[in-house]
Amino acid sequence: MPDRTGISGLPPCVKRIAMTFSRKIQDEHTAMTTETTDPRAGFRLITPLRVRYAEADMQGIVFNAHYLAFADVAVSEYFRALIAASGHEYTTDSFTKLFGGDNWVRHAELDYRAPARAEDMLDLCLRITRFGRTSYSILVHIVRGDTLLNVIKLTYVWFDPSSGEVAPVAQSYIDAVTDFEIIKPERALVSA
Repeated sequence: MPDRTGISGLPPCVKRIAMTFSRKIQDEHTAMTTETTDPRAGFRLITPLRVRYAEADMQGIVFNAHYLAFADVAVSEYFRALIAASGHEYTTDSFTKLFGGDNWVRHAELDYRAPARAEDMLDLCLRITRFGRTSYSILVHIVRGDTLLNVIKLTYVWFDPSSGEVAPVAQSYIDAVTDFEIIKPERALVSA
């Protein structure tokens, strides 16, 4: 049987590393593209959004860059819901006051499945899937009717607002998210 991995001539220890890396990429791709019967399943935060005329191109299809803006709307609504679930009123600075830190996007992946069109009513579904030491992962589904249009994965990095330096994710934030989520986020095994 032919070797399709392209690693047949490598030393055994390098082959193991290459195969592990290859499986990890394949597993991530499968997780990102696996169809479910209900694209909203497992998401506590589902917020509606109507596609505006200005977000569509001349064919009436949403321009691709807007999907990240839609994901950002979902993130903002998630923070509002999380703060409310924690028993606090939302203000523009309540996130940093409540959790003692802030975050920025480090990485974004978009998997386009089908286009959204001007005037479509969409559901933006968001959940936090994983916590690392200084970062966390978000999964966003953009859904129209029963159709999953986009799968977006975001990685956020936590930072100290007073210094601007990357910092460990606040335990109070991890606890609040874990209490809020339907599917509890994975915790990475990291050493301090």
